[in-house]
Amino acid sequence: MASQHYLRSRGLSEDAARAESLLNRYPDLSEQELASLIRRFKNLPLLDFGLLAADRQLGDRLDAFYRDHGDKLRAPLSGLAWTMSFLLVLAIVLFVWGAV
Repeated sequence: MASQHYLRSRGLSEDAARAESLLNRYPDLSEQELASLIRRFKNLPLLDFGLLAADRQLGDRLDAFYRDHGDKLRAPLSGLAWTMSFLLVLAIVLFVWGAV
C-alpha cells in the first residue's frame, strides 16, 4: 500500500491573523480598529487573502466588510492607468527596437 504525503500549508501571517480577529468582531470595531483592518487588508499577500476568504465562519462578516469599505480596498485607478501606460510604451519600444 502506498503512503500518501500531504503538504501542509503555512498558517496566516501575523497581519492576516490580526485582520481575522478584527473581522470576527466586525462591525463592532472602534474607528482605530476599522482603520487598522482596512490598512491590513490593503497589504495582505494573496495567499493570506485566499485563506481568509475561504473561511466559512468569516463569510458574512467579510461580505459586509467589503460591501461597506470595498471602495477603500481597491487600487486607485490612476496608479493602474500609469502602470498600463508604462507597459504599453515599453512594449512599443521593444517592438520598434526589435524591428530595427
